Amino acid sequence: VCDFPDPLGGMMDLAYVCEWEKWPKSTHCPSVPLACAWSCRNLIAFTTDLRSDDQDLTRVIHILDTEHPWDLHSVASEHSEAITCLEWDQSGSRLLSADADGQIKCWSMADHLANSWESSVGSLVEGDPIVALSWLHNGVKLALHVEKSFV
Repeated sequence: VCDFPDPLGGMMDLAYVCEWEKWPKSTHCPSVPLACAWSCRNLIAFTTDLRSDDQDLTRVIHILDTEHPWDLHSVASEHSEAITCLEWDQSGSRLLSADADGQIKCWSMADHLANSWESSVGSLVEGDPIVALSWLHNGVKLALHVEKSFV
């Protein structure tokens, strides 16, 4: 346990550090910018890009349960462009992902398991990057573009 200075003048304690198997540098290239979100269930979602041997990119969403940080679950997102944002719903069981080409996907837990995710619905704001997402408190999705109407 280490002490770190808190910007407000106190000290913060480091709770734990997670380290997992590193991928070969030839296959792993971090998304730019990295999208990351923390849920009320203490699940962390973050993105990376994986490059195959034939140089194809796979955009991956990783789900990390902070209570079991050694179990990292990864899902090929099927986004064609860089993932620009991730946003959890209030229950922490659904996740929105959006990309630089305007594609939005809603991911949900399959059988209420944090290690099984499926995308059942999505939307497309064709050709326009999504820069922010938000859930309304009743669970409805909302996406907007400053130059276009609501979707």
